[in-house]
Amino acid sequence: MSTRPPQDSTGILDHLTMRYLRRALDTSHPTDEPYVMSDVEIFLTQRVIYATLFTTGIISALTVLLFQFSRLSWPDFFAHTEVMFAGTALALPLVTILYASLLLYLAVYLTTAVNRLGSRAIAQICQFPRLHDLRYDHHVETMFRMARSKRQPFRLGVGIRAYMAWSRSGLLLYFAASAAIGFIISSLVSQWLFSYVSPLIAVSIGIVLYTSWLVYRAWRVQFELRIRILAPLTIRSFVNELREEWHTDEQFQEVVTDALNFAGILSSLHIYVHLLLAETLTDRVNAAVLPHSPDDFTPKMASLPVAMQRSVERLLLFSMLIDGHFTGKERKRIKQLQDQKLLTYTLSDVKQLRDDYIAGKGLWL
Repeated sequence: MSTRPPQDSTGILDHLTMRYLRRALDTSHPTDEPYVMSDVEIFLTQRVIYATLFTTGIISALTVLLFQFSRLSWPDFFAHTEVMFAGTALALPLVTILYASLLLYLAVYLTTAVNRLGSRAIAQICQFPRLHDLRYDHHVETMFRMARSKRQPFRLGVGIRAYMAWSRSGLLLYFAASAAIGFIISSLVSQWLFSYVSPLIAVSIGIVLYTSWLVYRAWRVQFELRIRILAPLTIRSFVNELREEWHTDEQFQEVVTDALNFAGILSSLHIYVHLLLAETLTDRVNAAVLPHSPDDFTPKMASLPVAMQRSVERLLLFSMLIDGHFTGKERKRIKQLQDQKLLTYTLSDVKQLRDDYIAGKGLWL
């Protein structure tokens, strides 16, 4: 759902209300909240995810199998090639490198295509982004600009969220990096095992390693898509609650930016849900949510009235959990709040909130 009403909004019956009414005619929700996934949505999306992961695993296993079978069947063809360099003869496995590159090229494109197809199927099931975020294309472009800016540089690595900011090319780069890393490691492991076990066992272990790695990487893509589907309406509902409570209170408006900085939101605006949360708060609660380096946040939170402290506590936990991750840095921040007796939730409560949110049951704070 867009954080701003569209131009053709019908007043109080905005698109959030229309989505709820439309879904209520066809499926039953576990609650009266439209941002909680229905049983039908959960069932269908899980089936699509299983099919996508299974197909990714088949492609990965065939990639390693074709590579190792060809090398073992025709060793003369894959023999080292002598290359003269600076007057020195070097024996390099050029044919092996070219063959592996060809297999990886095909595997990466097939894996990317399968995961895009699965993502589109899940988006159609949940009618995303049409009934969730009407400004989705704008947000994707903003993420791309943030990823290219000096403040949020793109770093080549194994984490998916940096790649997701690069739209279509990001998914291809993500699987290219994942496939290259996994293929090299599995090949080295198999080559090392050839000296200790039979070739069949060595190749089998390599297949298991590479397939497990690629399936896990594909699962990360589906996980991030699930969060993108769950987040927009969850953010809108939560921010509306804060607006009803504190939109006229200047003290709360001032502390919003400090809370987002403490939660690490404003330093990672290239992440979709973080950008959406900051934008929604800017529109509905505080018109000046900008990155800055405030003083120590905990004394400022301790000085707030008790009722406002509870709202800030909810905002902090919501900001940390809305992306579906619960990192070590966030655990450290929560421990810091607990030490200052500013947090009423236990660590187990926070983990349960995250698990329920990922399962499509909503983020209830």
